[in-house]
Amino acid sequence: MNVRRLFVSGGLALAVVGSSLALAAPANAVIGCADFHACLYYNSDYKGAMYKQEYDTPDYSGRYFETSLAGSNGNGVVVKNNAASVDNWDRLSRIRVYYNSNYNGNYAYQTIPADGKANLNSTMKNNNASGKFIDYGTG
Repeated sequence: MNVRRLFVSGGLALAVVGSSLALAAPANAVIGCADFHACLYYNSDYKGAMYKQEYDTPDYSGRYFETSLAGSNGNGVVVKNNAASVDNWDRLSRIRVYYNSNYNGNYAYQTIPADGKANLNSTMKNNNASGKFIDYGTG
């Protein structure tokens, strides 16, 4: 085989593979909830865009809903004061969603049990500022 032809064939193969990779959708384009996370949804009944929380979050500002397996309504909207429902996939801890930042529950909060889910009540719906995982041995 001609060496020049070999280089041309190899170059074309690399170009095809490279263009295929460039056109592939990003792995995180659509998200779903996962073990040991709590997922806040833009809409009631666990619908619409979702924010996947893995750690205590003292302030939901600067965090954004992303298109989820449950829909895209609310995609790109800030999480703070815009959540309507919570699905807690953490089997060991409750998730407590607070009305105020920094887990300040002097006014109001709502606790979702481990491996549980709930629509936020009328006080908390669209009034969520922070969220903290609570072990069953503590508060």
